Amino acid sequence: MARYRGGRSRSYEGDGHNPWAVGLVLLVIAVAVMAGGWWVWNYSQRQAIQIPLAVGAGFDISQSVSTKQKQQSVAFLNKMIGTVLPTRTPIKIWRYAETVETVHEGRPLASRELGKVSRDTIESYMGKWGTRPDKVMREFQTYLEQYPDRKYVLCLFTDGESHDAKQTRALARALAQDERVVAFIVGPVLNKYRLAVENDYYEPLRKAGKLFVFGETDALDTIGRVKEHLYTLGQM
Repeated sequence: MARYRGGRSRSYEGDGHNPWAVGLVLLVIAVAVMAGGWWVWNYSQRQAIQIPLAVGAGFDISQSVSTKQKQQSVAFLNKMIGTVLPTRTPIKIWRYAETVETVHEGRPLASRELGKVSRDTIESYMGKWGTRPDKVMREFQTYLEQYPDRKYVLCLFTDGESHDAKQTRALARALAQDERVVAFIVGPVLNKYRLAVENDYYEPLRKAGKLFVFGETDALDTIGRVKEHLYTLGQM
């Protein structure tokens, strides 16, 4: 019986935890976590857009554009802010139909900062008849002078209609030749206008490799292509 009790005593002594070993394990875990966090941060930095940007966004609020299309346009810009653009990228927003007006300008930290602007001045607003993208494109040209050290992404949110195709194409040609403009996004374009958008109104931008058109079903794919395009430019 005595030997049995002694054996039990030695067994319990052997099961005790060495505080130095426990400390070493915790240290290794902490280092691994820190290394993993550094790797994630470093990877995200390497994948981030490296060129300084400014964004101009014109929202078509003419009567031919539905509330759903306006919401799709707002969602596209929000996604750009959340997943593509560097933090605090300058953004200027217009709404237009037969006329154009500035509704917001700022450097949003997150897309939620534009919630009230989107809801009150775009989604819930109905303009008169007439779709004049050329007028908002002229505003873009003026905006290009505001940040001379930045490259520009210009977003023209519209169903694709244009009531002055000649002026629209002429301005598209001028923007295509401007080195400050690195991307020009048009959408959500209706299928019946898509050929005209790509091969007529904004063809000079397409030939310059700057045009990105999306419809009602391929917005996310277009955002991915824009991000890849901007990332590539930053590596040159």
